[in-house]
Amino acid sequence: MILSCLSRGRAVMICAALSITCAKAAADDLISIYVKALDGNPAYRSVVAAYDQTAEKEPQALAKLLPQIGISGEYDNINQSVSGRFFVGSFTNDGRGFDTNRDDGSNSYSYLVGLQQVLFHKDLLIELDQAELEVSRAGLLTYDAQNQLRVSVAEAYFAALQADDVLRFATAEKEAIAQVLEQTRSKTASGISTDVALKNAQAQYDLADAALVEAKNAVEISRVQLELITGGQKPGPLKPLAPGFVAQAPEPNSINEWTDRARTQNLKLQAQQIDTQIARKQLDRAYAQRLPQADAFAARSYEYADGGISKGIGADNNHFVDMRVGVRVKVPIFTGGAISSGIRACLAGVTRAEADEAAKRKDAIHDVQVAFLKSTAGMAKLTALRQAIESTKAAEDAARVGYEVGTRTNADLLLAVRSRYKAETDYATARYEYLLENLRLRAAAGSLNHSDLLAINRLLN
Repeated sequence: MILSCLSRGRAVMICAALSITCAKAAADDLISIYVKALDGNPAYRSVVAAYDQTAEKEPQALAKLLPQIGISGEYDNINQSVSGRFFVGSFTNDGRGFDTNRDDGSNSYSYLVGLQQVLFHKDLLIELDQAELEVSRAGLLTYDAQNQLRVSVAEAYFAALQADDVLRFATAEKEAIAQVLEQTRSKTASGISTDVALKNAQAQYDLADAALVEAKNAVEISRVQLELITGGQKPGPLKPLAPGFVAQAPEPNSINEWTDRARTQNLKLQAQQIDTQIARKQLDRAYAQRLPQADAFAARSYEYADGGISKGIGADNNHFVDMRVGVRVKVPIFTGGAISSGIRACLAGVTRAEADEAAKRKDAIHDVQVAFLKSTAGMAKLTALRQAIESTKAAEDAARVGYEVGTRTNADLLLAVRSRYKAETDYATARYEYLLENLRLRAAAGSLNHSDLLAINRLLN
């Protein structure tokens, strides 16, 4: 049902499924960007179109097993002439025959009605099974493309939020370094600080200014990426992640259970398993080429000519009817080795498909294990970085007080400022990476769905 929705009015139906409104809002969130991507992302639309194309293989294969009825007709306007001596040696006393010089114009009509019905074609029955498998495979690949789109949208969205955070922290860092630079200028003018300290503060300010320029450019690039993933639709202001976000352990919190899910639910693996079945069906079709083929047929043909020398001298108003009913059997005896070669090729195809299936299984297990480990490590990293922010803030405050009273240098204060904003940036980045790893974990396990995006979307404000 979802595939049908995707291929017909995708954005509207997905909105209904998610119970959200597609009306233009003041700010975009993760779901609104996802809905735009469903309708506008060229790569995803290509996969959906590929599914629609593959879905037609099943009725096409079935059609070959159904009666084939056809009719053809012909009309001819004929002008004929004949001259010469005919019946030489007979019909005349002297044996000289008859001299003939004749012209004739005539009209000729004909039609043929035919019916053919497959009685036994093992290869066509197998082809129908193959078509059904190919449709199932295309469906799995479409669902997998949808999962990849969800992850890609989340990556682009969080990359944009991260760029916003980096810009905000870079601006604050530049302002903080600017204050230190002004203090250093005052102290240098009063003889309390050295020219070396002033130059160091100026260098740090220039670096912060360059970082700010880079941060502004990163914001623009992130918006271009969002526009690209939605097929050219410009995003509005983005809702940020709520500051009170708390990381939760994956559910279930067991790498073995996630590994088991990957073995049975990973969409790429399931598609490859069907690919292996298709290869085996292809091998069956190759063997079926050695079997007899039988078809029933019926035909009626009619011809009429109102004259014409070819119908006989002086012919006129000729009618000809031919009606046939029968069974046609075809038995391959020798095909020059083509059937045997085809069988060998299909055997190699089965071996290749089985190898690809084994590789996909290993990839699925590897991806889910890596995502699980990164997700659990991400929780510990978030806790450590949250504490690091508090520690670097305290270190900055202590360095600022020490600099004001002369017990710390401006280099100490600048280092503390940079350490504080680096911790802020790292913590913000780690939050997004943690959420993305959870999505990647579910995608690798084949259990990612709309509700997972909705759950993350509720964390935005």
